[in-house]
Amino acid sequence: MTRATTSLPAHTSLGNYELLRLLAQGGMADIYLARTRDRRLCAVKVMNPQRAGDSEACALFMDEGRVLGMLDHANLAGVYEVAKEGHCYYLAMEFVHGADLRELLATAERSEVAMPYETAVAIVAAAAAGLDHAHRRCSPDGKPLRLVHRDVSLSNIMVAHDGSVKVIDWGIACAAVSEHHTNPGVVRGKASYMSPEQALGEEVDLRTDVFALGVVLYELTTGRRCFSGASDFERMLAVVRGEYVAPTAIIRGFPPGLERVIKTALAVDKKKRYASAAALLEALEGLAAAEDWQLHAAPIAALMHQLYGAAPDPFAEAHTVTITDSAIVEEHEPDSEIAIVVEPPIQPTVIITRPRRLARGTESDVSDDQPTRGRRSLPAIFAPRVAA
Repeated sequence: MTRATTSLPAHTSLGNYELLRLLAQGGMADIYLARTRDRRLCAVKVMNPQRAGDSEACALFMDEGRVLGMLDHANLAGVYEVAKEGHCYYLAMEFVHGADLRELLATAERSEVAMPYETAVAIVAAAAAGLDHAHRRCSPDGKPLRLVHRDVSLSNIMVAHDGSVKVIDWGIACAAVSEHHTNPGVVRGKASYMSPEQALGEEVDLRTDVFALGVVLYELTTGRRCFSGASDFERMLAVVRGEYVAPTAIIRGFPPGLERVIKTALAVDKKKRYASAAALLEALEGLAAAEDWQLHAAPIAALMHQLYGAAPDPFAEAHTVTITDSAIVEEHEPDSEIAIVVEPPIQPTVIITRPRRLARGTESDVSDDQPTRGRRSLPAIFAPRVAA
């Protein structure tokens, strides 16, 4: 059941922050565009008042802020403060002025613009650098945090208009390392981006995030869903079996070196995958050197300018983003019988004209065999199983 739409009025003050307007709503918290006392923009995540009486939910919310406060990397959205004012719990974080990869692909499709391989590789390389930092981070007492994102996907990687890349939404990761455990045995994540071991409910490590980055790289460079299916179960089955169409079977002239990187990242046996996000980054750097590609913000910023023009005013009402049926999208469906449960992902940085409703329960995705790279029609059939 979806809760009634409620939000704090504009210009409400929380600590050092003035809330300007609502950006998104979810089952656990709402996100507001806000301004600090020295006039800097930020995003403030405010826990729903209905959850304030749930001591476990409050503890998880505070734990998320404290854990994320230990991370400090250019490719991770920064956290400034986690606090409580009265009965209101809130988390102040960096505001990324841009779009997530799901929206970016949809915009590119509408504009009939193909994302260059160089740009896609630069985006994934930046995300890998941020994830590697999180994977290696230790607490102040020197103990490894053992953070695994577990929910890397198109919608959880943001691209700013200046070409910077940020991995966002560490809620599932922070819940996994929190002392306040909840719903043991429940698999959390998006079916099409889970690693095989994650889909099977087995123990995961940093190679789960490597697998998800492989899915993202596949989708950015081919413009189609990597692991398809009519239901979460079918998508998870494809993941566990390693069934996806080879990029060279989709696009004529697809770089063989890029396909090799994707294939290694998507290995069903995690022992055959890149051992870390750093190892994936090294492979992408080698590929870029061989192809004479640039792995920095310039090609990303160029694509953003081509798609959006000058960066829109974050205070202005931008046009509503409509994702077409033929884009790679993730639809919200009711909880499935296989108990894939995901806290609604909250995107603090998407510029929209009205509060976006984020559904409770399973975050599932729709399979699609149409192109978004603008190259040619794609076959609506599976190629033979790709060996991992």
